[in-house]
Amino acid sequence: MNRNLLQLALCLVFAFFLNACSGGAVAPQSGGVYMANVSQASVAVYEIAADGAVSPLPAAMARTADDGSFSLARPAHYPVLVRASGGSYLEEATGERASLSGELDAVYLSAPTTIVVSPYSNAIVIDAIAAGGLSAENIAAASARVNAFVGGIDVQQTVPVYPPASDGAAVSDGAKMAFALGAESQSRSDNGLAIAASSQAIVDQAANGDTLARCHTGAGDVLSDGSVAAADADHCLVTSGAAAFAHNAHNRTGITSLAMLEPAQQTAPQLAAASACGDRVALLTDNLALFEGRKNSVQALLAGGMTDQNWSTFQTPSRWGPFARGYGAIEPPANCTDMDTFKRELVMAAENFWVDQNINYCHHHVPGWLPPDDSNRANPKYRNSTPESTSGESAGGNPQQMTCTGQRNANGAQSVQVAASDTPASFPAAAINWKGVDCSDYTAWIYNFAGMTSNDLSTGIGTQACSTADRGGSDANPSPGVLLDINQGNFDAMQSYLRPGDLLYITQENALTDSGEFTGDYKLAHVVTWTGKHWNDLQAGTDAARYDIGRIGQPDSRLGGDFKAHLDFDVSQLGKTARTDPWMIIDSHYAGPAYRPFLGWYRTHLSHVRRIIGADAARTDPVLAAYVIAPISQNAQHTQVVLGSAHAGSGVASGYRMIYDDVQGKQACYRAGTAQ
Repeated sequence: MNRNLLQLALCLVFAFFLNACSGGAVAPQSGGVYMANVSQASVAVYEIAADGAVSPLPAAMARTADDGSFSLARPAHYPVLVRASGGSYLEEATGERASLSGELDAVYLSAPTTIVVSPYSNAIVIDAIAAGGLSAENIAAASARVNAFVGGIDVQQTVPVYPPASDGAAVSDGAKMAFALGAESQSRSDNGLAIAASSQAIVDQAANGDTLARCHTGAGDVLSDGSVAAADADHCLVTSGAAAFAHNAHNRTGITSLAMLEPAQQTAPQLAAASACGDRVALLTDNLALFEGRKNSVQALLAGGMTDQNWSTFQTPSRWGPFARGYGAIEPPANCTDMDTFKRELVMAAENFWVDQNINYCHHHVPGWLPPDDSNRANPKYRNSTPESTSGESAGGNPQQMTCTGQRNANGAQSVQVAASDTPASFPAAAINWKGVDCSDYTAWIYNFAGMTSNDLSTGIGTQACSTADRGGSDANPSPGVLLDINQGNFDAMQSYLRPGDLLYITQENALTDSGEFTGDYKLAHVVTWTGKHWNDLQAGTDAARYDIGRIGQPDSRLGGDFKAHLDFDVSQLGKTARTDPWMIIDSHYAGPAYRPFLGWYRTHLSHVRRIIGADAARTDPVLAAYVIAPISQNAQHTQVVLGSAHAGSGVASGYRMIYDDVQGKQACYRAGTAQ
């Protein structure tokens, strides 16, 4: 045989496997394996049949270089499964060398620009297989979920890059991918997970509509007697890893805040009108058009297919609906010189505005989202008003996912509860207002809406109650403000130091018995807003008609339908003596945001306070400085932080320690059950 013909024949036989001949050979396919860079890993490509079956024999093989890259023969047929195994890499979270244990997969329906194999591509494969197999439909759906979780990038074709991100500059897709790898590394290292379990955590969060920056978590549940029990938070393993990795010394991405991962959607500052800078009633009147404009604009953080046209009815994977957008600041007019007073009264004006919207108590992040109507299902996910546990289990053990209470009518009316022992009437599903927010989403929403915090106050009760900027940098996005050790034990002595807009955190009814070192701790379950007003103050205001005790339950009333159930005296005595003239709070509970008396459970289970406006002044105040709650100790993984105030360590019987847990992605805040 002619020597040239023989060479050509050999090339045709071996080109697909070795990709070594020139002159008509198939172009090579490049790629990389990343944990970060995985060197000396074996890479194999397997064709996938139409029924989703994976070929038992590889169509091509390669080995990665020191930078994780590889090159192999381009597959002749798609879809294909790409599998990497073996090799070693530098663990992003720890900086230590590690061996790749287990396998990493990726799957492609058509020829990619480049192949990127990582825990995120592995999550896509796991998700698709769990859905029924590697069909084109399952692969596409899984890819969409995981890509949205990482910020709308193609995780199977985006190569991680590590340029420092400049302040104000948009974060590149390559930097997002690099940060995502660090977040997974941090989460896996902190929780001692295998790669398969870590990939499953990505699947779980992606299926819930989470992002690297935000996880759907919230507060407790409403029982028929009006009490609240804290629900277990959803797992947020990877997002928790992202929060920790943002401040990890080994982080090379330049991304130091989870906010850098979110789309820029904040509005420009707006100028408030103020005929009376320190009067919430006048501020609401003066700025009603400004508030209406904000309410009617896009409330959602646009991600995962949401647009400014469809956000209000978009069917999110999570029953919580879309995350809130970040609103811009509201600036005071030139005639307002006492900034703290103006800001506090503006927050209270915003509170009154939203109380007047007659929204319900719902496990939603934004008040304007209308969940899809699935009320005909046996266990509806989006429109469920079952008066059982909103944590996901009913008293009988059947799954329940109560999203909104049945006590708020679509016309704004509330059912009325006269006493705590009464079982309130529920409206039929067709008549319920399915728009609303829960307690911690409401407080976060108000401060965001009023332009005080953009979108920085966590909506999860555990994080909102315990996270602090005084935590020594271990929080990537610490909640704004300062925590103060004003509690049920010292309330009478310290109530004069509270200010309008302060957030008061309430423990659940029962002590926990298995919280390790701190046996008898109490879990934080609820948050309310201090109004700075007594009942008689409301009656003396120009908007007194909104607080007419005879109009409870009517759409124009600012009083909760359960108002009377909180009184420990006859309603006819309300306001007649100092004891029957209670302090008033605003709380999203029962049938939504409304005024309620600071009595009963609220008063006896007060844990501590967060001050956002005037936080710096509180830190230097001659009295309050000793009550500032700050970290005392934390473990190496930053998954448990013990906090306390100087007051708590002074030997008095009214100071408490706090424990902030972030164990396996479940954030919880506890107050020690015994004064320190």
